[in-house]
Amino acid sequence: MSEKILVINTGGTFGMVDGPAGLVPAAGLKVRIEQQLPEFLDRFDLIELEPLIDSSNLLPSHWLRITEAVAQHGQDYTGVIVIHGTDTLAYSASALSFTCGALNLPIVLTGSQKPLEHSGSDAQANITASFELLASVPLAGVYVCFGGYVLQGNRVRKISVQSYQGFDSPNAARLGLSEPSLFMAEGAAPFMGRTFEGALELSDESVATLLVYPGMPAALVEALTSAGCEALILLSYGSGNLPADDRLLMGALERAVEAGVLLVNLTQCATGFVEQGVYEAGSELQRLGALDGYDLTPEAAFARMHYLLAVCENKKAVVAAWPQPLCGEFTVR
Repeated sequence: MSEKILVINTGGTFGMVDGPAGLVPAAGLKVRIEQQLPEFLDRFDLIELEPLIDSSNLLPSHWLRITEAVAQHGQDYTGVIVIHGTDTLAYSASALSFTCGALNLPIVLTGSQKPLEHSGSDAQANITASFELLASVPLAGVYVCFGGYVLQGNRVRKISVQSYQGFDSPNAARLGLSEPSLFMAEGAAPFMGRTFEGALELSDESVATLLVYPGMPAALVEALTSAGCEALILLSYGSGNLPADDRLLMGALERAVEAGVLLVNLTQCATGFVEQGVYEAGSELQRLGALDGYDLTPEAAFARMHYLLAVCENKKAVVAAWPQPLCGEFTVR
């Protein structure tokens, strides 16, 4: 095994350059990193996924491209750094915690709020911290190293558009700090995923997330059901409440369940967890058999449902698997 680190560039602000209509992904990142950070010369190899994308264009199927690159090349290295755009980094960090769980590798996702070559960029600090984290021989699992924080990948949310501390884990303790120097909490490590056999296929349109809001029309649920959605993650009010007096909406949800759509009840609040049935307004979803969203992030719930739909034999098996964490993605109460 090489003592080097493998860097996988997927695109994103970190490696972007100025284009005629704004920032665009650009190849040749290895040379540019070495120019900006000559101390890392010969310490890493870099592969670039084709095509490089702005992470706003991410699809669930892109997670498989990253997973395949890690599986094919990562075993020859001490660890892997995935450079990713910040807009959907939390989705990919969650997804990779499930899809790469059996690879027994430390995987760090990072990126930046400004491109590498821009004045005042946070890119140099973030990748330096990622190298230092892997040099400390962390336990296998998926980490996010960004803005001075070391976080568990499937507990992460993007919390700021401009701040260099762009990510945090609202419902889980930080694993460590990378500034002013690397410090890891005692025993801190992401959880390893379970191993599932067989090829993995993801459908880009099988899972939808719907923010519940006052006056939300039943037609939204009906349209998703008609489009073949297999699971609907409802970002409900508070501890898991819906406008239960809206009979049109509740009727649409009931028909969705009858059509085989799985419902997940997840709070839209930044912190806390669902408690179905505490209020009468939340009992309707419980009656419909909605799965408890626990304290999952919306990103982790979305990626987790995609993964379970891919690896489970049928939806009955998804329902049976749902209450048990795969790799520490929610708190067992």
